[in-house]
Amino acid sequence: MEFSEDDPKKCTGRKMVRAGFAVRTNRPIGVVLNPMAHLIISVEDREVAINKGITIIDSSWNKSDERFFKRYLKYDSRRLPLLLAGNPVNFGKPFKLSSVEAAIASYYILGDLEIALRLSSLVKWGRTFVELNRELLEAYRGKDRKGIEVEESEIIGKILGEPRQ
Repeated sequence: MEFSEDDPKKCTGRKMVRAGFAVRTNRPIGVVLNPMAHLIISVEDREVAINKGITIIDSSWNKSDERFFKRYLKYDSRRLPLLLAGNPVNFGKPFKLSSVEAAIASYYILGDLEIALRLSSLVKWGRTFVELNRELLEAYRGKDRKGIEVEESEIIGKILGEPRQ
């Protein structure tokens, strides 16, 4: 779902459409990636993603606020676990992924590495995103929701210097 808030030449959602990896839609279908969602995307979403697809809300981080994303919570909304942006605009920032990074991460977590790596070739920094997050992506790959939540919690605990329980 594109909201035309980004520079059309740099919009990674449009790049996925042009390359045949995505189609434009006006309504959320399948698994809806939403940073405000309570549930994390996991292998449990694989069947829906295969049969109905993954909807990425393609909007500018600078122009979209919490209220904007909350409008889409009524759908099968899922968030991504902790990952760092590899794109030049938000490099190293947690959770501030571009649309193509969100797609790469989703397919990686769902266990479809071939599609994830093909998507990473659409942008110059796609491989950087994968390498930057390889340890995290491997920790999340193929796990159920609870397993990913545990991994994410442990990773955040390590970052914050909290002792493991």
